[in-house]
Amino acid sequence: MTSSPLTTKPTDLSKEGAKFYLSPQLFAEAFPFHIVFNRNLEILQVGEVLQRVCPKLLVGDRLNDHLRVMRPSVAVDFEIFQKRSRSVFLLEFLHHDLQLKGQMSYDDTQDVIFFLCSIWVTDVSDLAPLGVKFKDFPIHDSICDFLVLLQVRSTALADTQRLTTELTHKQVQLEQALASQAQLAQTAKTQARELEHALKDLQSTQAQLVQTEKMSSLGQLVAGVAHEINNPANFIHGNLTYVHEYVENLLTLVEAYQEEYPQSSEGIQSLIEDIDLNFLKIDITKVLNSMQVGSERISDIVKSLRIFSRLDEAECKEIDLHEGIDSTLMILRNRLRGRSNHVEIQVIREYGLLPTVECYAGQLNQVFMNILSNAIDALDDFNEKRTQAETLLNPSYIRIRTEVFDDNWVCIRISDNGPGISPAICSKLFDPFFTTKPVGRGTGLGLSISHQVVVNRHCGRLYCHSEEGHGAEFVIEIPLRQLAYEDKRILLTNKY
Repeated sequence: MTSSPLTTKPTDLSKEGAKFYLSPQLFAEAFPFHIVFNRNLEILQVGEVLQRVCPKLLVGDRLNDHLRVMRPSVAVDFEIFQKRSRSVFLLEFLHHDLQLKGQMSYDDTQDVIFFLCSIWVTDVSDLAPLGVKFKDFPIHDSICDFLVLLQVRSTALADTQRLTTELTHKQVQLEQALASQAQLAQTAKTQARELEHALKDLQSTQAQLVQTEKMSSLGQLVAGVAHEINNPANFIHGNLTYVHEYVENLLTLVEAYQEEYPQSSEGIQSLIEDIDLNFLKIDITKVLNSMQVGSERISDIVKSLRIFSRLDEAECKEIDLHEGIDSTLMILRNRLRGRSNHVEIQVIREYGLLPTVECYAGQLNQVFMNILSNAIDALDDFNEKRTQAETLLNPSYIRIRTEVFDDNWVCIRISDNGPGISPAICSKLFDPFFTTKPVGRGTGLGLSISHQVVVNRHCGRLYCHSEEGHGAEFVIEIPLRQLAYEDKRILLTNKY
């Protein structure tokens, strides 16, 4: 870390008032990617690891010469950072793809801002090109834990695929050996069929185990996050009404004073001009209304997370399917909206009048997630190959239609206007471990498990209509009441 007279603020850690300081050495070890800058945006201090991976020396340069703010949408401005002290920011370097995510913390004793951050990556393979290793991350950094989990998951899937390939190879060898012996031809065929069935069972079991563990962990994580967000969000939402009322009362009191004492003293008149009282009275109402809208939006997000996090519910319950679809779309909203490097994907809802449906809500929500995620991936890849004029002429969209048919069945159609799917690929869509995505982007388990959830778990049907160049449509059909199909469901579950 570049030497600097900057120090961290003392912290009172005992009843006697003793103050403890974090030495520069310990501060560098705890935050190896931090940046410290002053009101002129001059970079005063940079974490050792961050400076090592940057091609240029940062200390002494201006912050906005190297970085821009990706999230939230604000300018690189000291006062903005100061007002949003303790908020989370995502910054990106101007001259390369390195991104930093962390918290801006203003130190009023030195009039500087500490950006306590970490390199933001979503795949372990992204670390090596940056020259970063796991040991460079401090033990408290959650991104390190996230990357470790990704590495473990990738290793497990690679091992599974390798074992499957080896088992398939052994099957071929066995068939060849038995075929060469005429007297054992019938035995060879029987054993080959048994081995093939065992391979399919193994693949199905592997997919179920991976998905069960993944969904259980994800359900607990999402439910925990929703709970932790909900409590402070309720505090804010519940008190905003009172704050609004109190502010209106204070403004009324100020106006009454102005009417009662129109000739105020020079000191009060100077203070009124300094704080721009007229603007303050107008703007504070707008600020409170904005906070109200924000708190309501947080409540909607928490509600969607809670609905989607019903991933490990074992009971079959009556639910509103539209609620489950909307909660999934809320979670995917960031991937749907337009950005500087991403074309917006419109969502067209054509909901029919559906009664409540008996189903396993969490599992069905995951089916929606898998199909919608695949549609977004297909549209993103398609848009990368199109010009801006072509995109404006034919905007990307996903259409969701629901309806009741045959009185006791419900149909959900999810279609897009992407590149479509060839017949050769359509025939393999629901096979375990089949994927057309590059390595690291897909496991080939999503549609396979979705098919099991719809067909085996809900006694329904899942199929795809597609033509190359004309988009794709996935159709989910399930009975309104599962009790009538209980015997069939048990038979299918035991079979697989």
